[in-house]
Amino acid sequence: MKRAFEQFKKHWIMNLVTFIISLMIAALIFCLMFFLRDRTFGDAVSSVGFATIIILLLGLLSWMAHLGAFDTISFGFKQVGSMLFAKDARRDGSFADYRADKIKKRDNSSFNFIAILLAGILLTIVLIVLEIIYNVKLYSSFS
Repeated sequence: MKRAFEQFKKHWIMNLVTFIISLMIAALIFCLMFFLRDRTFGDAVSSVGFATIIILLLGLLSWMAHLGAFDTISFGFKQVGSMLFAKDARRDGSFADYRADKIKKRDNSSFNFIAILLAGILLTIVLIVLEIIYNVKLYSSFS
């Protein structure tokens, strides 16, 4: 965790730009759903929540890739590519060698959790706003 925080501090400008761009995309989705279509405020917030869940899932998927969940697949594509496109048909190394090289490269780098953190913050905001909207609708229907 300490290394991830140091990595976050080292690239704080890029993280800030990513955060601002993501907020602009969320605002754009909200405006498209709310102003261009004849929808309610709750529908627009729900669409931003859907986009946030996609960002969260992509962040988790990239974290899984960083942990090495797809090393077997990437090694297979590398082997197929070397058989199809290389001038000589020899393959360099086994999967164990490939995996060891990947682990060594991953030890020198840390994963940037900004997408997961951003999606968590946006999803929390969306859920709070939806809770307020539906509570107001619920209480106004009883009055």
